Amino acid sequence: MPVLRVLFGKGDSAKELKSNGHDVGEWFSGIYESFLTWFTELAKGEPFTALAYLSVGLIIVTLLKNVSRFAAMNFMVLIRNRSVRKMRLNIYDKVLNLPIAFFNNERKGDLISRMSNDIKEIEFALMVSLEALYFQPLNIIIFLVALVVLSLKLTLYILLFLPLTALIIGVIGRSLRKKSTRNQQLLGKVMSSFEETLGGIRIIKAFNGSKFFSDRYSDLDLEYTKNNISVQRRYDMSSPISETIGITVSAVLLWLGGSMVFKNELDPEFFLTYFAIFSQLIPPFKAFSNALYAAQKGMASLERIQELVTAPVTVEDPIKPEKAVFERSISFKDVSFEYNAGNSVLQDINIEINKGETIALVGPSGAGKTTLTDLLARFYDITSGSIKIDGLDIRQLTQEDLRSLIGIVSQESILFNDTVRNNIALGVPHLSMDEVISASKAAHAHEFIVQMEKGYESEIGERGGKLSGGQKQRLSIARALLKNPEILILDEATSALDSKSEKAVQLALEELMKNRTSIVIAHRLSTIMHADKILVMESGKVVEVGNHQELLSKKGLYYNLIQLQELGSK
Repeated sequence: MPVLRVLFGKGDSAKELKSNGHDVGEWFSGIYESFLTWFTELAKGEPFTALAYLSVGLIIVTLLKNVSRFAAMNFMVLIRNRSVRKMRLNIYDKVLNLPIAFFNNERKGDLISRMSNDIKEIEFALMVSLEALYFQPLNIIIFLVALVVLSLKLTLYILLFLPLTALIIGVIGRSLRKKSTRNQQLLGKVMSSFEETLGGIRIIKAFNGSKFFSDRYSDLDLEYTKNNISVQRRYDMSSPISETIGITVSAVLLWLGGSMVFKNELDPEFFLTYFAIFSQLIPPFKAFSNALYAAQKGMASLERIQELVTAPVTVEDPIKPEKAVFERSISFKDVSFEYNAGNSVLQDINIEINKGETIALVGPSGAGKTTLTDLLARFYDITSGSIKIDGLDIRQLTQEDLRSLIGIVSQESILFNDTVRNNIALGVPHLSMDEVISASKAAHAHEFIVQMEKGYESEIGERGGKLSGGQKQRLSIARALLKNPEILILDEATSALDSKSEKAVQLALEELMKNRTSIVIAHRLSTIMHADKILVMESGKVVEVGNHQELLSKKGLYYNLIQLQELGSK
């Protein structure tokens, strides 16, 4: 204002400031008059000198502003990226801690979508919101205070538009959040469909299912695309609405303020300064409203991530765990288990397994054999009863300690897209190469490994896709041998193999089972005839117990299963 007064040739009137109609307090009048007198003397009443000071001052202030802004943006980059990194790590660690039951009810594609797209939405919201939601409100408050000081009357006119603006932003924001939540859910379904297609591409092609899967994916993607268009339209409305409101208020302000100047209710330099400050209020207000919309989208994604992060961990470690020791026996006493309330899988299981024994579990599919071994490894917690090792309930052990006693070789060889060595040394990467080779030789895997291009450093592809079924299974056995577990669980370890591969794997399994307590699940009953004890299961219950000869003499379910297999082999 002092600069404008000097530029307009009003420097001589600085000695007396008229306060009529200015809505300016006594304290501000004094400050203004003192500064005007000082600046008039500095510029010596010369408009060109005043203009020069104004130009230099503008450059200095702009330079300071942009240096500060650059420093602030660099700081916010650190905040944003470290916040997102921490969130990703929390999600990943939570996924590792969640029980197996959680993943039975969730689509993998949807979980991947939360880890990727939802995190991206939150990162974008942080990027837009950090400055706008923390810095811009301060700007708005400072500018509003300045406007109130200059003219309370004009500022009250401006504030009349705030309820309307807040209503519009609120309606669009709530709609955007709801649509964004739906959008992320649909994207999860699209990614699940794609993930399923990749996993089953051989079967899809073999059964000429390409058209069916293409149509199904197209329908899902179309629904997602329509919803995404709706989300983008609502988000894109934020800037035009903010700008329209800002220009409308500016136009009203120009008319009202101009009228006050023409009526001599307000000095021109006061009004021009007021209008200039108001024009500086529009960008932070616009940025703030845009940030609110971005935050609504981010909140929709954050809620989906919160669902995952706060999902209950139903299998928990004890507060004061006992040390895991296996010297005598494993006992199942009155064990029952339900996946869901009313969906009974196991009922009143009572088993005693002495150390060093080989126990076989046989029975029709769905009898509960694999579930029984899953309970021993605490992939699930029993519904009632107890499972004890040397008289100590396994729930009194940490999951890590308990599983350090157990090695598992399942029907499906779970391998990772890594080197042969890293797959064998899973969980114990510090072991020497000699130990890895020794385990591979015992598993009858060394011969085919050394024939690979890079030997033990060869990549085996997604899920071991570069290996045959027998080779993958022998790597799994080598992994179990290297772990050297006291309790061994073999879940249909040879059922998916051809005769030649089965023979090689069977030799490896015999090596693995030496001097260990083994629980063997098998459909091919010829492989478990020499087990110390055979448990025959049906409908979640143990219906027969004994060795091979004892069970044959009973002529019960085991006898019928043997007869069916012998008949099938003929």
